[in-house]
Amino acid sequence: MSLPSTSTIPVLKAGITLTRFESGAASPRFLLALGDSHFLVSAKTRALVLALLGKPLDAAQLEARYEAESGQFLAADQLLALARQTLPEVLYIDTPLPPRHMPFVVSVTLLPTRLASRVTRWLAWLFTPGLAVALLALFAALHIAVLPSAMHSAHGAWSAREAVGLVSLFLLSGLVHELGHTAACRYFRCPHGAIGFGLYFIFPAWYADVTKAWQLQPRQRAVVDLGGVYFQSIFLIAIDAWALATGSALALKLSWLITFTMLFTLNPVFKFDGYWLLSDLSGLHNLHKQVQSSVSSLVAAAIGRRAVGAPTVRSGILYGYTLLSVGYFGYFALFLGRELRLLPTATLDNIAAGWALLRAVPSGQGWELAVALGAFAGKLLWPAMVMLGTVFFLDKLRRSLIGIAAAVRTARALPLAPGSALEKS
Repeated sequence: MSLPSTSTIPVLKAGITLTRFESGAASPRFLLALGDSHFLVSAKTRALVLALLGKPLDAAQLEARYEAESGQFLAADQLLALARQTLPEVLYIDTPLPPRHMPFVVSVTLLPTRLASRVTRWLAWLFTPGLAVALLALFAALHIAVLPSAMHSAHGAWSAREAVGLVSLFLLSGLVHELGHTAACRYFRCPHGAIGFGLYFIFPAWYADVTKAWQLQPRQRAVVDLGGVYFQSIFLIAIDAWALATGSALALKLSWLITFTMLFTLNPVFKFDGYWLLSDLSGLHNLHKQVQSSVSSLVAAAIGRRAVGAPTVRSGILYGYTLLSVGYFGYFALFLGRELRLLPTATLDNIAAGWALLRAVPSGQGWELAVALGAFAGKLLWPAMVMLGTVFFLDKLRRSLIGIAAAVRTARALPLAPGSALEKS
């Protein structure tokens, strides 16, 4: 969309809201919201939006309204140029609102907003600081005692009853995780949306609408980020106590499986809870894009296209994040490589055992057949997770390599820095 000339003032949609975004950055930023769309804007862009929302009739009114909001004067042609550079097209009145984007192939809402709010009203007290510390200490004590046995039992054989119970309780832990995010919002008196279940890429996943958490302070957003893992820790207190009291193989396997998913969601490489936690605590956003820019700067400095600047806190965080990402990719590659080496033999054995169970079911025994099918599916659950994780990992690796290649091309396209060794030669 091309904006009108200075003789015509663009008109913005009604319903735009602007709130200060707390990030700890030196320059103030603001959260611009319109429907389900959210954007971070500078103080200058905020003043421009407020001036346009006042519906100025001509250039003089636009200049006056902008000066009143920002405290500085800019000519109308400069303001329209600023609009072209910074305002998303969706804000303009003649641009239709985009349909709400859900990152799921298919999804279903299980707890509508009103019902989810009723549930979290009764759960928010679990975020009382003293209680949270006590619960986490209890979790740590129990989990340290259970985890070695849980890891040992992870590759053991599963009975039909274990398979059905494991899948059911594992899915319940996903719901508990999302309740943790929404209950944290409720604790900070921030509204939240619905909770649902969907298929993300090829992974079944729960989701919760906590979009309005952007309005919170950075540390409060960090609590919302950690709320899901915190609630799963509370859930694991019961599972670990069950495992210690009875030695149940189901409890041990479930403890390990939930632990694995908690650690996976805390990794900051993928856009899961760990990514948003690092982003909120550091005040840096679009980390993947910023890492690409930092890699481009490093390459540019290495080949003499840019002078080496003094290190900053921001650059330190980004370089540390880059090293962490490389390390995580390496660890995950080794983990998947080990599991893939074990997979053929273990999977064939599980298929043979599952098929034997199915063949042993007498004809006409519907319930026994259902139990046998559940056992067969349970035996294939971990191999399926490994295969899906491999596909997901390779896709992320492909995207990362494309980003690195783009950063190198950007660096090589820059002119030589004045005084560089290459320029002198």
